[in-house]
Amino acid sequence: VKQDVAGLVDVHFGGLYANYGCTRKTLVRQARDLLVCEFYGSLDRFEQEFCLPASRLLQQIKKYSLILDPNRVPNRLRGRSRPKRETLDPIVGAVEEELEVPQASEIVFRKKWRIKKFHKTIAKRDSIDSPVFHCSVNGVTTSWNISIRFWKGPNGKKVLNPLVVCLNLTGCETEEMSQARVRFQFGVWDANIRHWECCPIANVVLNLENTQELLSVGYKSLGILDRHIDNDNDVSILVKIQIIQTEEERHNLSQDLARIMNKTGDEYVDTLVECGVDPEDILRSDDSLNSENSRETNLKVNSLIIKARSPMLAVMLMSQNDNDQFKYKLDLKEINYSLVKELFRYMYTDKVDGIDALCGKLLSLSVKFCIPGLQTLCERALLETITPNNVANILLLADQCKCESLRKAALHYCEDSDTIKDNAVIGKTLAWRVMEMVNPELFLEACESINSSSSNLDSPSTPGSYSDFDV
Repeated sequence: VKQDVAGLVDVHFGGLYANYGCTRKTLVRQARDLLVCEFYGSLDRFEQEFCLPASRLLQQIKKYSLILDPNRVPNRLRGRSRPKRETLDPIVGAVEEELEVPQASEIVFRKKWRIKKFHKTIAKRDSIDSPVFHCSVNGVTTSWNISIRFWKGPNGKKVLNPLVVCLNLTGCETEEMSQARVRFQFGVWDANIRHWECCPIANVVLNLENTQELLSVGYKSLGILDRHIDNDNDVSILVKIQIIQTEEERHNLSQDLARIMNKTGDEYVDTLVECGVDPEDILRSDDSLNSENSRETNLKVNSLIIKARSPMLAVMLMSQNDNDQFKYKLDLKEINYSLVKELFRYMYTDKVDGIDALCGKLLSLSVKFCIPGLQTLCERALLETITPNNVANILLLADQCKCESLRKAALHYCEDSDTIKDNAVIGKTLAWRVMEMVNPELFLEACESINSSSSNLDSPSTPGSYSDFDV
């Protein structure tokens, strides 16, 4: 697969870069990640759906733009001095931009913010803001910045570690108001192993309209350790932004069913789903668990939706007496309420709120209750957030749920990840050791993919390894 991927990159992109010899290794690595995470190892789909459209797009850009060839200067500009670049604060640093294209129709903006002399900078300032950067998608231009704020301790003094990293929308320009889903992800550069440590992907829906008002989109606490500081005492922070525009279809089937899901009238519901109590509710005092909160652990749904979406849940429906309020009852007390609610949200609307945080648990339920669409959605969410730090957990989950495509994609990631191959500490996490004990065959298969002996993966965890750090 490696040679085929490199060949496709050479054929479709080799003639489009003036410095292709220097960028080839990076392009091939990104292509392998894309093949595994987005196209599940299918070279034909990868070439037809990504390589061909992307190469045509780059050819058009190269034809009509001077950006890809800065040495070409029109005659009308010769002899003129170039405009001065905007002067940035030399202490804070600058924001760089890269683009990722997971699909031909979607663009991921990668913004890297390098903070100069990190320790001195945060010690002198109460807040730090990056330069403003812009993202343009389908005629909508949005302006953003990254900001750093600090927690305060009991004495009222700022806490230097961890940092609070915020993503802010500073303005928007558009011809007409529209709605878009924004996916974003923070990361911090590990200077020791030269790898981005990334947080889970977050989602938010925004109404995009002409405005210059500041809007905080999301934040994350990041712990900065010695390995994140490079030889120049700088720290680099990454944010990925993907803006997915959607037309507001107020009366499509998905949104109509979402509205029906929130209705409790007899004409809309005939089944009572008994759920378990959420963990946060268990921690409350007995006084707070009043009857009203107890009723919230039950869901009221329609049996037709259950029968249409899940044959296993349909079998579990229990008929009630004629004088009972509900025609059916469904016992899911072993599953907490919030998880059951998202399970039924998918059954009604094909969507899940907070899929990145729940994909592991929902994957198990999708297999148990035979809901293949939800299984595919969870597998895609897991692969979008796969890292050297969590690939062992994903392998264990895929094997437990018998998800062969997810297992193969995770093994492909192990095979193609230079970070895993070059750093034995990746095997020192608890997940690798659990895998070795409970599933030695999967452990050996992963070792073969990593092209590493099992001796590199069986030493106890050591403090300071990035596998112990959750950004």
